[in-house]
Amino acid sequence: MNGGYKKLNFDRIGTKGYPIAGYETKKTERNVSGENFAKQVAEAAQATGQASTAILHGSDEKTEDIAICSGVDIVNNSSITVYKTQDFDPGNPVYKVKTWDKDGNVTERMIDVSKVDPKNCDTAEMYAYTSNLKESGKGSFEDTVLKAAVAKAVKNAEQRSYGSWSFSTNMNWVDIVKDIMQSEYSYGDLKGYMEWQKFLGFLDK
Repeated sequence: MNGGYKKLNFDRIGTKGYPIAGYETKKTERNVSGENFAKQVAEAAQATGQASTAILHGSDEKTEDIAICSGVDIVNNSSITVYKTQDFDPGNPVYKVKTWDKDGNVTERMIDVSKVDPKNCDTAEMYAYTSNLKESGKGSFEDTVLKAAVAKAVKNAEQRSYGSWSFSTNMNWVDIVKDIMQSEYSYGDLKGYMEWQKFLGFLDK
């Protein structure tokens, strides 16, 4: 896989575990190998009784667009990657986002983050939005993209009996984060509460 190294993250909320696999791409260093990364994703899926065959995708060889983050949805056996295109303008950030479903079907969208409403947007839009927060230096990968991935996993777990939440389902992310904050407070995890409060500040505009 091109586009740098893959940074594995597993985040847990309160006393309930929601493993999330994702990576942040870098140009100059390589960390977890593809085989090791895939193994850890599979182990995380096995730990929650989920079997995942989703594939992480890196930079686009045909267009030379740079993958800045990618993730796997273990529940849906799907994956998502956010790209900076060759004509990317930091002053008017528009990202290419590609999603792959469990059958390998690809959906590609161009997302203008200035038009994303965190109170009513889907996961592809939220990944573009949080990727821009990271790229513009407003927060780390863990503070932005990974928090969005964990929020989706939490909601997936809550809606398990109603079916999984796809990348194209619009949700109110502000309400989801507020619910997570309430859970953290109830568990007595004030550090976690403050971390999610920081993320809420990025969304509640």
